[in-house]
Amino acid sequence: MLFVKLPVRDLGAARAFYEALGFRVEETSSDDGEAAVVLGDDQVLSLQTRERFAALLPGEPGDPAQAPTAVHALTAGSREEVDDRLARAAVAGGRPGLPAREEDARYTGSFADPDGNVWEVVWIDQLHVVN
Repeated sequence: MLFVKLPVRDLGAARAFYEALGFRVEETSSDDGEAAVVLGDDQVLSLQTRERFAALLPGEPGDPAQAPTAVHALTAGSREEVDDRLARAAVAGGRPGLPAREEDARYTGSFADPDGNVWEVVWIDQLHVVN
């Protein structure tokens, strides 16, 4: 399994944002300091208050609102799913990133969540992938 841990300023707002994108929160793994967002069968996004996240580090956590600290990527099943995810992010309070675009056999776009964490959404056209 893959667990990605992100610091957030407002856990309730962050949780609502990811639920608006269509993801489910696993309540048995969530509490007042963390929300476990299920991205896929083997992928969980752990949204953590800045205090909880800071306890994992020897120094201060970076602030993605000031400068990206990482780019996370989600796969999509179609071009339409890429467009839908970007639209949902905008409606839910995310910031637009790069607009959807074609790159070889890929269709990608990006957004930032309310805390500034950057997400790319990618669809790969398997019919045109060169081996």
